Amino acid sequence: IIERAGNAAQPLAESIREAVRQSRTVGSDETSVRKDGQNWWQWVFRSTQGVYHLIRPSRGVDVIQEMMGEWRVSTWVCDCWAPQLKAPAERFQLCLAHQIRNLQGLRERCPRLRWARELQALFREAIHLVKRQAELTERGYQRRVKEIEGNLLVFLHDPSVPHHNNDCERSLRSSVVHRKITGGFRSEWGPHAYAALASVIDTAKLQKQSVFETLVNLMGKPVLPFLTAQNS
Repeated sequence: IIERAGNAAQPLAESIREAVRQSRTVGSDETSVRKDGQNWWQWVFRSTQGVYHLIRPSRGVDVIQEMMGEWRVSTWVCDCWAPQLKAPAERFQLCLAHQIRNLQGLRERCPRLRWARELQALFREAIHLVKRQAELTERGYQRRVKEIEGNLLVFLHDPSVPHHNNDCERSLRSSVVHRKITGGFRSEWGPHAYAALASVIDTAKLQKQSVFETLVNLMGKPVLPFLTAQNS
């Protein structure tokens, strides 16, 4: 049943892929999966248009190249994993939530590191500033941005760019639970079916559509022969 559902979801998943890679801003993340006892990787690519999942045996830039093809986006939102920073984008916004957590860990190990404390405070001030943008005059906002401007602060200049990669992490959370409960995939079709269905379901949630109705429209109404026989 899951294999047939995955096959039915594949065309819609591919249309989601097209919508995501043509977006202005794309976020990405990855988590490990198990396939036939081997380490594979589940990638997620997310924009305001959709959420696309891809499961491959690689954690390298080749997966991003497969996803994007000839497309190039304005901004790529990600963590500091090197292959992510090779994505086809004009600029990058590193996830500040990751940076703040990493700096906190560093401060706990080395409490006297002044630069770590000040950099953490800078990132938090930048996040607070962008949340207050509507309250400030244009001139006042621009003056504050210049005071804390840097390569990690793209989101201050472009409202369409988030300052974190948390949405991508949340999109992979159910996959982590699936891996821990099932131990991974044991068939060739399993990863492809799972990724296609995850793409369809997550995109429906993103667009505030009913997941149940989306799946019914995709695969048709359930066939209930027992109830049909009872009614006849």
